[in-house]
Amino acid sequence: MSCKRKHIAIIGAGASGLFLAKKLSESPEMYVTVFEKNRQVGAKLRASGGGKANIFNRYIRPEHYNQPEFIAELLHHYSPEQLESQFAEWGLVTITDEEGRVYPASQFSQTVVDVLTLYLHENVRLETNYDIQHLEYKNYKWVINDYPTPFDVLVLASGSPAGMIPKNQRNYNYYLQDLALKINPLESSLSGFILKDYPKSLSGCRTKAVVSLYQNKKLIHKESGEITFKDDGVSGIVIMNLSAYYRRLPSTKNCRLEINLTYWDENFDTDTYLRDNRNTTGLLHPKLAAFYHQKPFDIHRLAFQIDDTYPLEGAQVCHGGIDLSEIDGNFSAKRFKNLCILGEMLDVDGVCGGYNLFFAFASAAITATSITK
Repeated sequence: MSCKRKHIAIIGAGASGLFLAKKLSESPEMYVTVFEKNRQVGAKLRASGGGKANIFNRYIRPEHYNQPEFIAELLHHYSPEQLESQFAEWGLVTITDEEGRVYPASQFSQTVVDVLTLYLHENVRLETNYDIQHLEYKNYKWVINDYPTPFDVLVLASGSPAGMIPKNQRNYNYYLQDLALKINPLESSLSGFILKDYPKSLSGCRTKAVVSLYQNKKLIHKESGEITFKDDGVSGIVIMNLSAYYRRLPSTKNCRLEINLTYWDENFDTDTYLRDNRNTTGLLHPKLAAFYHQKPFDIHRLAFQIDDTYPLEGAQVCHGGIDLSEIDGNFSAKRFKNLCILGEMLDVDGVCGGYNLFFAFASAAITATSITK
């Protein structure tokens, strides 16, 4: 007895799209075509984790996402342990750091892309340099541009314009206009902050600190880590995480950063230190010490008002995207037959540390199960 072929189209050869194609290829009745606008697949995946690919985190917590209830439900169906097991089955050896961040043992992101693409079954076709302008659901099939094959199932996995230059952002995911989905405004997340009244003399300084995000008198989030002072603001993993919480505020007015430079002891007695040493040479980074000499500040609360985050081209992910009201728990669209939406296309974003790639892979895994059933 032969199984009826099912033709699946996946738009986007990023983390979600490649994982889904790999998983579906294990079912011989699934014929999968992956459409990618760029010449190469997995561009963002190769750049993730500083080129090392932080593929997930062992200690995923829903509150570190902008949609904690949705993520809590997702974790009932797919866990970090299941993702680890799947990658191990495909031959990827992983290591875990002290923060629970999981990387390929090769410490090279290309390894992950290779695992997802090198041994794809012959029932998977990659169409690169393919720009999609038009979608239509016709006679119970999905038609893409003038592509000769109509598809039984269409999967949207083309990500967001985060990290793209403005010229490429304008027409990104242009095809979505045919679907009239509810899309929340796209704003930069996991990005640096542009600060008001910022001293450019600090540019190039890197130091560890405890950084707090306040709105008026309310503490929004606090975290410790290395920060980098740039020409007009600050960046670094701790700053990018704070930007995620900043974006989730109903209004971003009257927000500021407070930087405690005595990260090893938040209550370090700076008064006694300064009385005994008369300067900050042995305490602060040279650029911070020079700035203190010019304009003394509270070393526990170096405060700057936030102007904005850096624009989308400087962001790792987008806050916003297709509203979750458009899908069910299996990532199937509620208003369209045989349409699924995955990963960063949705209004789901997490902090640094493997949270966003975990969501990309988990959404693909759940969708694969749904399609094969």
